[in-house]
Amino acid sequence: MIDVLGLRYRYPTASAAALQVSQWSVGSGEFVLVAGTSGSGKTTLLRSLVGLVPQFYGGWFGGQVRIAGRDTRCVRPAALAELVGYIGQEPETQTLLDRVRDEVAFALENLGLPPGTVAARVEEALDLLGIAHLRDRALETLSGGERQRVTLAAALALRPRLLVLDEPTSQLDPWAADALVETLRRLVEELGMTVVLAEHRVDRLLAPATRLAILRRGEFVADGPPRATVDLLAEPPLLVQLSRLFGWHPPALSVAEAKRRLGIALPGVLERASAPAGEPVLELERVTCRLGPRPVLSDLSVAFEAGRVTVLVGRNGAGKTTLLRVALGLQRCERGRVRWFGRVLDRRVQATTAHAVAYVPQFPGALLLGARFADDLESVRRLRGATARDVAELVERFELADLVERHPADLSSGERQRAALAVALVGKPAIVVLDEPTRGLGLRHKEGLAAELRRRAAEGAAVVVTTHDIDFAALLADRVLLLADGRIVADGPPERVLGETLAYAPLVSRVLGPGFLSLADVARALAADGTAIVTGFPAPRPEGCDSPGAR
Repeated sequence: MIDVLGLRYRYPTASAAALQVSQWSVGSGEFVLVAGTSGSGKTTLLRSLVGLVPQFYGGWFGGQVRIAGRDTRCVRPAALAELVGYIGQEPETQTLLDRVRDEVAFALENLGLPPGTVAARVEEALDLLGIAHLRDRALETLSGGERQRVTLAAALALRPRLLVLDEPTSQLDPWAADALVETLRRLVEELGMTVVLAEHRVDRLLAPATRLAILRRGEFVADGPPRATVDLLAEPPLLVQLSRLFGWHPPALSVAEAKRRLGIALPGVLERASAPAGEPVLELERVTCRLGPRPVLSDLSVAFEAGRVTVLVGRNGAGKTTLLRVALGLQRCERGRVRWFGRVLDRRVQATTAHAVAYVPQFPGALLLGARFADDLESVRRLRGATARDVAELVERFELADLVERHPADLSSGERQRAALAVALVGKPAIVVLDEPTRGLGLRHKEGLAAELRRRAAEGAAVVVTTHDIDFAALLADRVLLLADGRIVADGPPERVLGETLAYAPLVSRVLGPGFLSLADVARALAADGTAIVTGFPAPRPEGCDSPGAR
């Protein structure tokens, strides 16, 4: 299905090659997971499989990429549409029409398929992604995750032989992400489709994937069955790190396998120090908001206090982004009021205090407007009266020193996300509001972001974050709000709201029980009492020792 030979590619404004692949091939019916740190070349590789590199992005291209025998240098990307379905990192840039049904049907109609066939395929794709209820919705009223599933449906409606996906679960709630992975597994196993997928959050993909290919600085450093290659990842996923804590070799590749190795659930709850709540700095009072005829927030009241990190979770379309936009005065509400620092939000209040608010939307490129990343940093530095040293420390903290002279459009998705975070956090904003801030970030950068946000909260900032990355939420939150249908249905500490639920439990909680939210909890328990965790759990037996009494 895929044959790559002698591929070397450099972007037009880059000085170094983004890809250097001597030989790589993928057969029909394989499920290939491509992993690597931010900027390792994953996105560039996927673009080369659909001809966007070099035909759209330009640059210097050497070697050959053949898809089902077709040379991507000689075939326009549009001509590959029947053969290859492609979803990029920013699906919001891949939609053209106003209504969901029309968007999914668009490519089919352009191929000249009969109306009956188009209608049947549209319904099939909507059902596969669990979004049939959205068929008549306007795209502008959809959440980021809902729009991501619409673009996936449009690709699947073409029934491609090869599906190329770049971070397809980045904006999906946990249920939707698990459902997507199961759909992909069925497409591979039952229909023989080939899937090549790049992701940072790989834990849920290790079991269904047939191969794990690891990129580092544009070159493959490993490619083989996940069980044999996962230990070579520069940023080991949580399942691998948990396996190492327990001494499991090879590592567990799924939550179910990890639970089988443990044998029983771990009793007990670890005590956590909760950050004391400060004064409310951002308040919503009985807010009701609509998008068209559809209610998005319903009589919602909530306050966000100084010195605490509040994380909002909930399924796609629950109202999380709308809540943030209303709170920041970016979207009007039908009823209710918003207060900043005790004053009812109006144009005058917003004009005098806007410099005290840091906001990163789901589309981080909206914050990067200069010809260089350094230009955006300098603009915000002047606005907030920060020092050059403050900016330099922030750039170093987010590992962006090599990117400050680059144009934002030349950055990878993860690099652009970190750049937008750095721009927003220049100075000492009193309110920090981040909407899905981990898209494109690997585990190390997510841990660094969590540490930075907790530091900001400790210095007195009110930090509000929406995320579908539940493991990130577990690292970060003092308080978790669970939204459903525009209402807050749960509000409390993460061990209660996250740890005790099925849909929103972090990976460690699903394996060990609600008393453990993160690997740090497990490590602390082991350090406190070496028998605390292993007591009651059968140690992993050497291969070949099937007898219960074998030693």
